[in-house]
Amino acid sequence: MNRRRKLVTTLGVGALAQSIAPLLALAPRAALAQAPRKVWRIGLLSLAPRQSYADNGSLGRLAQGLGEYGYTEGRDYVLEGRYADDDVTRLPALAAELVRAGVDVIISPGTQLTLAAQKATATIPIVVLLDADPVANGIAVSLARPGKNLTGFSTQFSETAVKNIELMKAMLPKLARAAVLSVPSNSILHQRMLGNLVPAAQKIGIQLTPFAVASPAAIEPVFADMQRERMQALLVILPDTLFRIYAAKIAQLALKQRLPAAHYTIEFTEAGGLMSYGGKSIDNWRLGAKFIDKIFKGAKPGEIPFEQPTLFDVVVNLKTAKALGLKVPETILIQATKVIE
Repeated sequence: MNRRRKLVTTLGVGALAQSIAPLLALAPRAALAQAPRKVWRIGLLSLAPRQSYADNGSLGRLAQGLGEYGYTEGRDYVLEGRYADDDVTRLPALAAELVRAGVDVIISPGTQLTLAAQKATATIPIVVLLDADPVANGIAVSLARPGKNLTGFSTQFSETAVKNIELMKAMLPKLARAAVLSVPSNSILHQRMLGNLVPAAQKIGIQLTPFAVASPAAIEPVFADMQRERMQALLVILPDTLFRIYAAKIAQLALKQRLPAAHYTIEFTEAGGLMSYGGKSIDNWRLGAKFIDKIFKGAKPGEIPFEQPTLFDVVVNLKTAKALGLKVPETILIQATKVIE
């Protein structure tokens, strides 16, 4: 009797184990399938309107870069954009909005934006897409170890500015008066750069005259001011979001006024400007994804070194030179990495 009860009990347990085994095997899969996917919140602090970034392809390049690291918008991340519509006074409030929105990282495409973001948060990581000199501007302790809550790109605009002055002198050997566009709200950076650039230009016989551009609406009127002051050339060599976003407009106005002009972005020359020396800064929108990916995987931004460009392009627009009645010297053509005909 006891042996029979023991056998029945054993068989019952065995049958039960066999019946639930498939369910146990499925349990981990079901739990995994039901686990919520982490959706990152990427904040973008912008001085320019959203449409300007859509028009010049910046947002598309950002999505492309993140896609290269396996992130798909809507599935893996959402973009929280805050756009000041060219009103610099709105930046502190917009930066605070991103902090309240609980973003995981903030993208900053300019020094003014980075400073506003840093004032709003000391903990949320900031990825800097463009900054002429992060250490001199006070946003980083050093390029190798930024120290604070940020990392990104240092663009070396001071070096490209000097080269653009030299190229314009080679283009116009008799050049004596050149206009330089500046932005009042970015005066600290621009005044510091001018302090070094004015003496450098004087050594080769050029007097630099700053012309203030406070907003996009002021771009066209400033060309009339330059004409009255009898400027012989225009140098867009002081970095600012305004000059980058509206590079095409500046190029077209310079051509209309028959004013030879150089810029620190390639996009300017591609839009009809005479020439440019610098990196293709718009690529930083795609390349910046590597910093975001590292941060999402646990890296501390203050321990990720700033990166600097290693390649610069000399771009010359021969169509514009012809329209201006200029012959491009061979000394410039042999340096050119791209010639637009």
